[in-house]
Amino acid sequence: MIARVWRHPWVRHLRLPFNLLLSPVFLWGAWLGGGVDDPLRVAVAYLSLHLFLYGGTNALNSYYDRDDGPIGGMLRPPPVDRGLLAWAWGVQLAGAPLAAWVGMPFLAVWVALLFVATAYSHPRWRWKSHPSAAVAAVALGQGGLGALAGAWAVADRGRGWGVLAELARPELLSGLAVAAVVIVGLYVVSQVYQTRDDRLRGDRTWPVLLGPAAALRWATLVSGVGGALLLALLGRAVGWWSVAPLALLLALLGAAQLAWAAHFDEDDVEGNFRRAMAVVGTGGVGLTLFLLVVLLR
Repeated sequence: MIARVWRHPWVRHLRLPFNLLLSPVFLWGAWLGGGVDDPLRVAVAYLSLHLFLYGGTNALNSYYDRDDGPIGGMLRPPPVDRGLLAWAWGVQLAGAPLAAWVGMPFLAVWVALLFVATAYSHPRWRWKSHPSAAVAAVALGQGGLGALAGAWAVADRGRGWGVLAELARPELLSGLAVAAVVIVGLYVVSQVYQTRDDRLRGDRTWPVLLGPAAALRWATLVSGVGGALLLALLGRAVGWWSVAPLALLLALLGAAQLAWAAHFDEDDVEGNFRRAMAVVGTGGVGLTLFLLVVLLR
């Protein structure tokens, strides 16, 4: 029964395993907010975001795009039917009570993310078809707001709207900016295998405009800047030797992207999908494990 539900097209379009790769953004925010002192509240906040909100927005994106080629987390997405739209909105709205339970500031960030994600995909706005708007949406949404959600999941501590004062703290603001830069680099990597489909659909993504190989090099530069800033913030707080393994991981991922760009074959869609998922997956898992160690130490 569970296996049958898991294989249902609507459930598959939530792309839940792929959503786990966004965990470092939330955990980074939790670290910026001062660390975890109420595990239950943090767990509920995490589920409301990664299961319900991100899952629902993925399904919404699938409904509007109707891809028959690889998308983030799925090599062969199932067909889209009319019921997927109601399912996508139902899943998103089901997470709202959980977000409200965490706290009103967290709910405000959650709702802001909902609006950004909707404008990203909805045909009326479709920010994803405009390169600058798409990067801004990803940087603000999954980057800045995603990290802020993690920060306010732990920083509330009964203060309610008083947590807004945190936005004047330079460490928090610089940390949110780092999250935005890193996520933009990963976002471009996750687009390169869709270059042909995006070009046919009329979406002006960075890989379409620059060419996928040049876009990969650009993404490596952006990720490198974001990674260096992240290491600088962490190194000052937990010690430079402590961040050495993370620095090595980021350097290896950058080298892998540059090697991929040097031999990029746009016709090898499946191979490019697997390379992109390997880069994003390795980076996501590595950052998640590192940040969990930092939060639990």
